[in-house]
Amino acid sequence: MGLISYCDLTNNQLKVAHCENVAYTSAATSTLDTLPSIGFYTSITIGSDGLGLISYYDATNENLKVAHCVDVACTSAVINVVDYSGNVGKYSSITIGVDGLPLLAYWDETNDDLKAAHCANAFCAPFFHRR
Repeated sequence: MGLISYCDLTNNQLKVAHCENVAYTSAATSTLDTLPSIGFYTSITIGSDGLGLISYYDATNENLKVAHCVDVACTSAVINVVDYSGNVGKYSSITIGVDGLPLLAYWDETNDDLKAAHCANAFCAPFFHRR
């Protein structure tokens, strides 16, 4: 069905809702990252492997992170830090590039600049190019 990423503001956690029917009248929710002050400014897409990819801001560490769902319902995820060079990751946007790999745009508050990252694999593991 569909996936929705959001920040649980009560607990400051990254969560995802997997819609259980086409009418979107019920959903199963999962907590993906539980560090304090995490999950802000989420963006979500479906990767070339058919699994969800969520970019978000970790306010505790001021980093940009990506969660790669391990199943279609996104009951859990592999989490990688994409950028940690200063206060980075606010207002992120994620999509899949023509090569089938994740492509991100996000704000670098430290340098007052817009950045982009092109992941070298579906998990956005620490092999990528930042600009």
